[in-house]
Amino acid sequence: ADMLECAGVQAFLFDKVETNPRASTVDEGAALVRNEHIDLVIALGGGSVMDAAKGIALAAAGNQSVWHYLTSRDNPTGKVPPLLMVPTVAASGSEVNSGAVITNWDSHQKRVLSRSSIQPKAAIIDPELTFTLPLKPTLQGGVDIFCHALEPYITASNPEDLNDGWREAMMRNVVKYLPLLRDNLQNLEARRALAWSSTMACSAFSSLGGGDGSMTLHGIEHPVSGLYDIAHGDGLAAILPAWLADVSRVKADRVKLLGERLFSSSDGQKAVEDWLKSIGMRLRLEGLGVAKDKIPELARLAAVSSPWIVNNPTPVEQDDLERLYRMAW
Repeated sequence: ADMLECAGVQAFLFDKVETNPRASTVDEGAALVRNEHIDLVIALGGGSVMDAAKGIALAAAGNQSVWHYLTSRDNPTGKVPPLLMVPTVAASGSEVNSGAVITNWDSHQKRVLSRSSIQPKAAIIDPELTFTLPLKPTLQGGVDIFCHALEPYITASNPEDLNDGWREAMMRNVVKYLPLLRDNLQNLEARRALAWSSTMACSAFSSLGGGDGSMTLHGIEHPVSGLYDIAHGDGLAAILPAWLADVSRVKADRVKLLGERLFSSSDGQKAVEDWLKSIGMRLRLEGLGVAKDKIPELARLAAVSSPWIVNNPTPVEQDDLERLYRMAW
């Protein structure tokens, strides 16, 4: 804000965004934008900050809670202010897409807001801004990037060589460079590789080439961080091995290909699990504080919060999801 003021730009600082940003916080930020007639929203931070900024910009253009736009197809009648993204974490890739994940803390629903009007106008991606990020959130971010590429790679019903190549390159970057940051958090080469992978993995670019696929593991994780407010990357790391084991019942060829291409192993599931162990991210839901008796509630929330999980290669009825969460517990 000081730098903007020095440049002659009037700036307002909104610094209340929490992990797993809440609809109530977004509404508070939207009121500031609306009341002060702010004409540009700048997001400086990680995925939570960028997603909140998108929700703030959208809700500011109307007079409803952001949750109204999340749960309906309505659009605000006013002009949505443009968004400028400055990520300080390599993880979500939110700087280059039109999606935002927001949590309603009353119902514990964690849902995806998607509108073309919240596509950022520009993003300034400087890996040096991630130098001060501690190791733990760096690792959590790396797992998130890996899953952004892995999930559509595994679930694709119409895989294409070009898509496979993009996604393998993104995952390879994470596997290669993430461990280097344990020795030196300011390794520019590693930070740069992760920043590129983060930005590309959740952009329209990664789906060019004609293939398809869906981020169903993300949808299955969302209730965990929506109910327990844990880091999204931790939730993904805890569920990933169980999810791979489950989908390999029908996608054994894709899991095998993953193992061969990324880890020179015919057992892709074990290779991913071993990699998680090697970076200290082989987690379990129990260790993250998830109560076993909450598993039915997680399964119920997944169906409500993440309707796209119907694209999962294996069934996602209540019983199926409960079994999956138990495997990850």
